[in-house]
Amino acid sequence: MTDLDLRAGQIHRGLGVVARWPDIALVVPSDSAHDAIVDQMFHDLGPEPEAPQLVSAINQMLTEGRLKSVAMLVEATGGPLAMAFGPVEVLVDGQETLDGLRGPVRQQLPQAAHRLTIRAAGLSKAAEPVAPYDLRRGIAPGAGLTLIRIAAAAPAAPANGKPVPPAAKAVAPQVPTPPAEPDRPTPDPAEEPTIDPERPAAEQSPPGVRSGRFDGAEEPRDPAPVPQAERARPALDPAAMSVPFRSVVLLDARPPNDVTPLPLAEEAKTGELSRGELDAGRVEVQGILCSRQHFNNPRAAYCMVCGISMLHLPHDLVTGPRPTLGFIVFDDGSTFGLDRSYVIGREPVPAEGSNAQLLVLSENNETLSRTHAELRLEDWMVQLLDLGSTNGTYVWDQTFERWNQLAPGHLVELSSGDTVALGRRTFVFESVSRG
Repeated sequence: MTDLDLRAGQIHRGLGVVARWPDIALVVPSDSAHDAIVDQMFHDLGPEPEAPQLVSAINQMLTEGRLKSVAMLVEATGGPLAMAFGPVEVLVDGQETLDGLRGPVRQQLPQAAHRLTIRAAGLSKAAEPVAPYDLRRGIAPGAGLTLIRIAAAAPAAPANGKPVPPAAKAVAPQVPTPPAEPDRPTPDPAEEPTIDPERPAAEQSPPGVRSGRFDGAEEPRDPAPVPQAERARPALDPAAMSVPFRSVVLLDARPPNDVTPLPLAEEAKTGELSRGELDAGRVEVQGILCSRQHFNNPRAAYCMVCGISMLHLPHDLVTGPRPTLGFIVFDDGSTFGLDRSYVIGREPVPAEGSNAQLLVLSENNETLSRTHAELRLEDWMVQLLDLGSTNGTYVWDQTFERWNQLAPGHLVELSSGDTVALGRRTFVFESVSRG
């Protein structure tokens, strides 16, 4: 995965299409002159287009004069390449860097930027992201997208097999070295990859980084070239930037068979998709409404959408679709939204009758079981369950600075900020509820 792929993606309100796949992020604001053409382009590309296909389709539409506005980020050596055309803008850490009002423009952005935003210009609804939603893959309705560098959850585990305590890098919990998974050889510790805890995880990309460089782009302000040895595939063809784009539907990296893409915005009467269209297929739960009618966890002290206090409001329960409860951030920077349950492991197998999605993790130390643990969403709770793993599932106890091991089959509710260890892999749970 590249730096662009590791970033969290916050959608901005407004009519249009927001699309994201490996190595590329795209925003096409709605316009009556091109909406039908853009929708057809996404359908023609299918659910798994590659970056060169998208670039080619967009460039063709620009050449033919059929596209009125588009903003795009493409992974490249030294930093993402941004392109803007029409009433759109590109922001780097909140500062406007590029706009397409005078015609198609391109610029390479610094690799070290914390926040990268592409959005419709002059649209107030696109100015702020929608907090509960994190677009990872596919297409969704919206008028903008902000990609945020995620901090590492916890340092990599030392040779004793357990993670370094999150709050004290020099004090490691004293736990015995876990046995290797049955029927698998124990790896040589000298061959284990090392991670510098002082550097963000997104800057320590694993082997297999794809990158590209485009002729005519400005030099990056903070270049950080990727060594040739780390490139698993050929770079994106520079000539591809001279061909038009297409649009598509955003899905999680490993969607279950019964999950369908989010709907594209059609001719909306009010200018936005209805709540029913956005929340189709979600689990119904009981919650409370803030004074601005946003649906929240009954235990929340502040609205997770607008941030307004709900301490003095009547807590009258209403039923509505459960929103995304938060996300988990792994030690390599990869993140997953908690809008569904997950079964986690090297080769996870769901329990009979379970509708949980499979989350496949890789690690070189064989401390992660094939089917290791489950993250289960129950009402407004995020619960963790060890599925009889060989090396155990642990939750870091900040008060006593120790790892507490879960008893197999025993559900534990996670709180925002909890650090979890699955063998030597770790993640942090972040909730969207403001308690």
